[in-house]
Amino acid sequence: MKQRELKILSAIILLFISIFSFSFTSLLAANIPAPEKILGFRVGQDFKLANWKQITGYFQLLAQSSDRVKVVELGKTTLGRPLIMAIITSADNMARLEEYRKIHQRLHDPRGLKPEEKAELIKKGKAVVYISCSIHSTEIAASQMSMELAYRLASEITPEIKKILDEVILLLVPSANPDGIDLVTDWYYRNLGTPYEASNMPWLYHYYTGHDNNRDWFMLTQKETQLMAKVLYQEWFPLLVYDIHQMGQNGPRLFLPPYQDPINPNLDPLLLRELYNLTGEAVVNLTREGKCGVATNIIFDGWYNTANRAAPLRHNALGILSEAASCNLASPVFLRSSDLRVSEGGNEIQSTYLEPWPGGWWRLRDIVEYEEIVAMSFLKTVAEKRERFLENFCLFAERQINKGQTEPPFAYLIPQDQKDLPTALKLIEVIQKNGAEVYQAKKSFTADGIDYPAGTYVIPLAQPYRAFIKDLLESKAYPLPPGKDPAKYLPYDEASWTLPLQMGVKVVEVTNKFETDLNLLPPVKIPDSNIADGGGKYFIIDSSSNNSVILANRLFKKGLRFSYIDRQIASKGRSFKSGSIVIEKSAISRQELISLAKGLGLTIESIDEVDPAKLQSFVPYRLAIYQPWTASMDEGWTRWVLEQFEFPFKVIHNSEIRAGQLEKNYTHIILPSISTSVILEGRKKGEVPPEYAGGIGLEGVAALNSFVKNGGVLIAVENAADFAIEYFGLPVKNIIEPRRQSRNETEPAARSQFDRVKIYSPGSILRVQMDNSLPEVYGLEDEAAIFSFFSPVFELEKVPDTKISGVEKVWNLAWYPAYNPLLSGILLNGDKLKYKSAAVACQIGKGKVVLLGFDVIHRAQAHGSFKFLFSPIIYR
Repeated sequence: MKQRELKILSAIILLFISIFSFSFTSLLAANIPAPEKILGFRVGQDFKLANWKQITGYFQLLAQSSDRVKVVELGKTTLGRPLIMAIITSADNMARLEEYRKIHQRLHDPRGLKPEEKAELIKKGKAVVYISCSIHSTEIAASQMSMELAYRLASEITPEIKKILDEVILLLVPSANPDGIDLVTDWYYRNLGTPYEASNMPWLYHYYTGHDNNRDWFMLTQKETQLMAKVLYQEWFPLLVYDIHQMGQNGPRLFLPPYQDPINPNLDPLLLRELYNLTGEAVVNLTREGKCGVATNIIFDGWYNTANRAAPLRHNALGILSEAASCNLASPVFLRSSDLRVSEGGNEIQSTYLEPWPGGWWRLRDIVEYEEIVAMSFLKTVAEKRERFLENFCLFAERQINKGQTEPPFAYLIPQDQKDLPTALKLIEVIQKNGAEVYQAKKSFTADGIDYPAGTYVIPLAQPYRAFIKDLLESKAYPLPPGKDPAKYLPYDEASWTLPLQMGVKVVEVTNKFETDLNLLPPVKIPDSNIADGGGKYFIIDSSSNNSVILANRLFKKGLRFSYIDRQIASKGRSFKSGSIVIEKSAISRQELISLAKGLGLTIESIDEVDPAKLQSFVPYRLAIYQPWTASMDEGWTRWVLEQFEFPFKVIHNSEIRAGQLEKNYTHIILPSISTSVILEGRKKGEVPPEYAGGIGLEGVAALNSFVKNGGVLIAVENAADFAIEYFGLPVKNIIEPRRQSRNETEPAARSQFDRVKIYSPGSILRVQMDNSLPEVYGLEDEAAIFSFFSPVFELEKVPDTKISGVEKVWNLAWYPAYNPLLSGILLNGDKLKYKSAAVACQIGKGKVVLLGFDVIHRAQAHGSFKFLFSPIIYR
């Protein structure tokens, strides 16, 4: 056969194969069901929502129907639902997933990578993109949209889709909070067609953290964030993390970056420029599709580190947030042009909002369409320029490594000699779970002129996640524009999050190069407690460690007798703080104590004698925490922390408080950081079903007063202090006006309420001093760091006539020093804090009220101030 004939025959065969392949693919695509065929309604249809079972069921069906989709269960959620991730790519890529994952992993950490190897990996690799939907479950459109996006990628055979599937591996999380999807859909359908259709749920949509589940992206306390952080920083290392949100109804129809000022200096400018190119292309595509009302460079800043779009920016990924305007879940809303605003004060900047939305009906389907256009735009752009994105992804890491080699600081050191070593190990655990490396010195060394022993923990900054490490460990100086009204320049979330300060861990910044032999530290865990051998009549456990509280709670649970020292003592060359636990060896065997102290990392000493006059018996407590029907995140975080430290407690509501006789059931009640109006009045009648309306009322006030006078301890945290001051007649004044809006509020108009604050501390870390001989602050040092977000500050007044007020004594637990107390963040008018109180206790009758004027828990980050809450419960 002649060569020309062979070529013609080959072309015919290829054409036949192409036609057959196209027909076969088309046949497969025709057999993949669209979401509406399974759900019975179109995605985004008015008054219709898919719950988690329906969403996961649809994704499982896609995986069974298409060789482009694989569904992975990452683990179980807080309430036991499956947290799934869909992997979507071409069939050929799917067969080589592990190979491509390893290529991405190698590019994310280019240390030792030769130029020719790098070029080959970039040529061979695929771009890994991660899309996360509906972490805030009331922002429900993205979870619904995810089904339609997946269906298009699984079924369409257009050149555009083929290009995306060939060049990209998509990791699609239909919801980062499945529990909340069901809570929200159940509440919506329960109230659909009633006067309560648009009402907010009376409980948190994440069991512990509510809206703050998107403020857990470096601390990683919750199951969901732990599972997803493992995907992001230990398994797949995506180059793009797109986090899809919604905001209030009255702003722009959609926000996309650029982020507004301030921009965190640890963020790589090159990374941000790449990010803004990507979002700029998405805005173009939205405009081409006739979608107006898109705003950029407003509302959401580039400063903070705690969210799912922010933490990846410190991990060399393009962390992108979109925020669509909301409707009432699936119920449409009508908005006039006069109802709309873009930025605070109505002074819109045209360049940030070129084509305003004119108003009209706004529906769930509108949100779905905007979000789907953006997602498809990102996938298309990355697919078209895959090699450039992979090259820059590797370059971002190279730039971080180079900075760690050439710019100070060069490392952070964590000495083993800590006042609370288990908490220091928890800090190391946070760093490791976020994918950064921690080492341990094999021998002694010198850094910045200081000698450090072998075993010191060392975190070098010449590693890919340098920006994350530095941003987490350094003190912050929040950049407020000079001469501007600070009330109009609040940080979007908070000014500082410096973790060593919050956790009370000593961390040393090294500013000069040094040399030492290091071993890479495996994943750290809290060791078992070390119990001293030898004689002596008592076991003693110093009160410095937070974990000593867990041991106390375990001893309570066992019904064992044990005591504490009410003043500092010394034995065998070591001193023990007030509040240290003392157990007679006759009351417990060494083996039983080993079992009870397992996994706590405590040092348990043996001593011969203790002056009986210095010993006080522990008295079991019965603890309750007040839960309003307004979904308090502070209440949820407090519950979570109490559970981690094994406090038994009961949640109580308005009706139980109003019923009175609280002293019969409880010795301690915690009022989390809730405003006076919420505690007293709660939700308005007609706003929610009747059983959730109202607060504790004056009956509840009387019941709480009776509780305290008859020996109860009421602990009022942060904003709840105003309620206690007013309704217990305490001789204490809060010199800061109450904060009226949550710092997690995404509506810019809410910020106007801050213009009357007298001291500007928008999420800063401040220093306080204390008398740690007082039981309410046992276990703390002479000084501590606290988190202040316009938090109450107390001025003590003269104690009035006891017969009239019932107040018998007031004592200062913690106060601000004579000098500037700012440790990290920003503080204006801080001179007004001089000698003012941060925590106060008042004796009323047989009981007392403890006022904690700061965020004592702060999203489970503030381990260094936990004892302010723990000690008033444990020590009576």
